[in-house]
Amino acid sequence: MNDKNHSSDFFGRLSISKIIVVLSLPMLLAFVFFNACTSNEDFANPLDPENLRTSGAPDGLTLFAGDKQVRVTWTDTGQEGIKAYHIYRRSTGVTDTEFQQVGSVDAPAQEFIDIQNLENDRRDASGRLLAYEYRITYVDANGVETPDPANPPAESEDPRRLWKTALATPSVPPPAPNVTLGDPTDLTIKLFWDGYEFPYDFSIFRVYAALDTEDDKPLRFDLIAEPKRDRLYYFDHKFQVDGTRKVYRVAGVDEFGAEAFTTITAAVPNVPPAPPKNVRVRYLPRSLFNTKYDAVISWTPNTELDLAGYQLYTRDATGKLLPRPAVGPKDRTFTIPGEDPILVGQSLEFKRYYITAFDNTPGPDGRRDESALVEAK
Repeated sequence: MNDKNHSSDFFGRLSISKIIVVLSLPMLLAFVFFNACTSNEDFANPLDPENLRTSGAPDGLTLFAGDKQVRVTWTDTGQEGIKAYHIYRRSTGVTDTEFQQVGSVDAPAQEFIDIQNLENDRRDASGRLLAYEYRITYVDANGVETPDPANPPAESEDPRRLWKTALATPSVPPPAPNVTLGDPTDLTIKLFWDGYEFPYDFSIFRVYAALDTEDDKPLRFDLIAEPKRDRLYYFDHKFQVDGTRKVYRVAGVDEFGAEAFTTITAAVPNVPPAPPKNVRVRYLPRSLFNTKYDAVISWTPNTELDLAGYQLYTRDATGKLLPRPAVGPKDRTFTIPGEDPILVGQSLEFKRYYITAFDNTPGPDGRRDESALVEAK
């Protein structure tokens, strides 16, 4: 009897397992089908009209409100075949208006400032903040506009596609910071805006930067920092070569997102790297039968990104500085074999050794840019 019950229970569980497998199979197929329909290819090219995230609209749409104006920015990928960008706007409120074109700029521009009939600090009857909503398209070499404003993608489509928009409320911006440059430091630009007068609706600072190629191409500004109100400075360390130039915009931003910025251009100074630290030397005798020795020199390596290497020196009996081998930037020790001591007075003494660090950019005089000389102890 127990065996029979046990067999029935076993086959019952087996039947339930089969049912679960049968029921799970369609769900599994649906999951695989869904993921196949929304693979990475559907998001790879933001300018593809079938892209589920952008519907082909240029990516990176960002707005910056100002006094009766809105600065519209986006990401220009540099893709060939794009002739222009169109900017559309509507007013949001109790009843949203239709999108209307308010501007057009030729590629490769990635910015448009809208000043057409905009009002500051708009609110409805209940005091709720009202905004302006923006979206953008691109026009190719054949005059085709994507997305198509006459037949915009609907979120109700299957699969669901988005045409991203952004909202902004114009407002009188806070004062623009008075920006000054700090003392020259290797691979660093220092920006200061001491004495800033904060308005009551101040929110945050923003720092933008664009590489200054010193040509006629539009500058590509990127937001690189958002210092809080108690931080009236920013140090930019993102450089690899002396002499690199950037254009900065340092903005004060209010609670509405309105900003006023100061523009300043600065170049990384052409100065040598810091001297190596913890420079040591060990004298290792080579034989009991002569006075030759090996000089083992070690140091703590530098961290500068433009470091090209280290130069070793020694002094002769007259005190004259003589160059010895130059070593690579990743070295932290070097052995000079078979050295002879020098005669000082009537005594034989070990030579004195020195080291400098040098970068990959010549100094203003055209010679190798070396740090201060450090003696190995």
